[in-house]
Amino acid sequence: MKNLPIVLNIILFALVGHLYYLHSKCDKSMAVLPSASLSGGARIAYVNGDTLDAQYEWLKQQKEAITQRMASAEKNLSNKEEALMKDASALQEKFQGGNMTQAEAEKADLALRQRAQKLEEEKATLSKSLSEDQKKAFNDLYANVEAKLKTLSGNIGYDYILSYSRGGQILLANDSLDITKQVLELLNAKE
Repeated sequence: MKNLPIVLNIILFALVGHLYYLHSKCDKSMAVLPSASLSGGARIAYVNGDTLDAQYEWLKQQKEAITQRMASAEKNLSNKEEALMKDASALQEKFQGGNMTQAEAEKADLALRQRAQKLEEEKATLSKSLSEDQKKAFNDLYANVEAKLKTLSGNIGYDYILSYSRGGQILLANDSLDITKQVLELLNAKE
């Protein structure tokens, strides 16, 4: 869960790295975009994945929501674990002090073990739910970026749009091929 930015960067890299074959020609209204022609060769541009990760407002909101939910869940589970430990300690003191019979102690111990089991089940359920939320966010991210780039593809005419991030698989990228700003403007535009 703490590796969410890394996972999102990997998803972004995979997303933009294999996107589509874009077949439209450049529109004069998109003159701010780098030229897509390379003397008959492949037309390539790239999006900086790190910048996209840092400046895509929807993505920042999704990460914040998941982080808040995780923090809340961890606090809730921690409080329940603490209460369980206090109850177990109190039970032990009560039994050692001779304030309960063996049968009462066994019954209380069984109840504590059941609570502990339910807490473990709650942890597993919560972990699964958070994982599903992350998966949904990744799917939504993929769908959103894909839809926006398809919109953009009608105007630009690149064969490939790659994802570049420092330390990634692409070691060097020519700044003239960077369309990150245009993609971010499109992604962050209010609809």
